[in-house]
Amino acid sequence: MILRFFNRVTLYCLYCWEYIRHSEWNSLKHAIKLRLTGKSDAKGGVITSSMGIFKTRPYSLDFQYINYAYEIQIKRFIELQDFTHFLDIGACLGEYSIWLGKKGKQCLAFEPVSASFNMIEQNIKLNNMEQWVKAYNHGLGREQAFEHFKLNEKNPGANHRVNRPEKNTECIKLYSLDEKLSEIGILPEYKILMKIDVEGMELEVLEGANDFITNARHLIMIIEEVLSDGNSIRKKLSEMADFEFGKIDKYNIYARKILQ
Repeated sequence: MILRFFNRVTLYCLYCWEYIRHSEWNSLKHAIKLRLTGKSDAKGGVITSSMGIFKTRPYSLDFQYINYAYEIQIKRFIELQDFTHFLDIGACLGEYSIWLGKKGKQCLAFEPVSASFNMIEQNIKLNNMEQWVKAYNHGLGREQAFEHFKLNEKNPGANHRVNRPEKNTECIKLYSLDEKLSEIGILPEYKILMKIDVEGMELEVLEGANDFITNARHLIMIIEEVLSDGNSIRKKLSEMADFEFGKIDKYNIYARKILQ
């Protein structure tokens, strides 16, 4: 319990330092208020962080997503990997793709929700990343289909699929990744890192990427498993190829393809 408390304090200090070092005083104020009240009154606007320059939405948690300390264990894991191409499935603001594009990685960002996709497009331009980041406004799943997604204006990273249209939903077209391989130009010999964060649809994305996963020679995946069945994810991947699995944090695992 003491160690957990110490880790939380350390992480919060890293959050605050990230805002301070870039003179983002309003973001620091909003972060403190969010911690104390659970509410965000961030007005939105352009914010600078170690990941880049980002346009953010009002009264949302966008200002938190673009902080380097957010999901810091994932970022530290990524920094240790050897890859040339990044597939960002469930890209939100495009923060990971822009961050890695600045490091010379070719990035493909998939974001189904139109409002978030528009933010990615603006953030690509803000960072002059057109050469390095390509954004796609559709979702990925098991097969081509139309699905309804519930929009979360405060926490856009939590937009998720629902069974029927209701208030504040958007109808979105899904494709399988295998359908899109020729369009996006990803070749099996590339060194690829793929991050999947799709609010419980992770297994379906993997099922729609069977050919890609089977044929890729150098593949590392980061997969959020908290809303999916982690055992099913491991089983499905093991049916496609040999993988080494491990935990990154309490929400995410990695799967590294073992070369034959």
